[in-house]
Amino acid sequence: MVFKPFETMSAHGLIARPLTPDDCPTLFEQMFSDHETMLDLVTPRHTDAWATHEYITESMTGWQYGLRYRYGLFDEDDGALTAIVELTPRLPQVELGVMISRQGGSRKRRTGILALRIILDWLIAQPGVYRVSACCAVDGRAHSSMERLGFCREGTMVNYEARPNRGLVAGDSYLYALTRPVAAEAGQ
Repeated sequence: MVFKPFETMSAHGLIARPLTPDDCPTLFEQMFSDHETMLDLVTPRHTDAWATHEYITESMTGWQYGLRYRYGLFDEDDGALTAIVELTPRLPQVELGVMISRQGGSRKRRTGILALRIILDWLIAQPGVYRVSACCAVDGRAHSSMERLGFCREGTMVNYEARPNRGLVAGDSYLYALTRPVAAEAGQ
């Protein structure tokens, strides 16, 4: 079975769409260069827009080969970036990565969480998808959002990821999963 990503999705005044080279200034200014946004992530904070351009190029290659799908979650009215959503399918599992911009205040983050819930509902209902997994830093800010999104914490992975923006070569992460039951095969 092959995972089929969506092209675009609108929810709560936000639109999720693949990243393009035109997004480079917005991604750099509103997310990748921001210390607070990048603090607990495995991606080093970008110090110039060229690194962001390389990230977008890598994103487009992932789409081309069906390995990874990255979406920008943009405000439909003003184009402000709320989040980046990354889906890495390895059916029956899809690994989820989310970077939520710390710029724009808590209202913007709440709207992003609501839109992400719509994306997750779509994702877990896809043929062949029975598990959506995600991890986040144990000392970071994301784990409360994971539980609000319906994920269950399955454990702690010790020394799982580098945290370059904190100067850590290895940091602990919580493992979260959202699952659905496997339907019984016909004829069994």
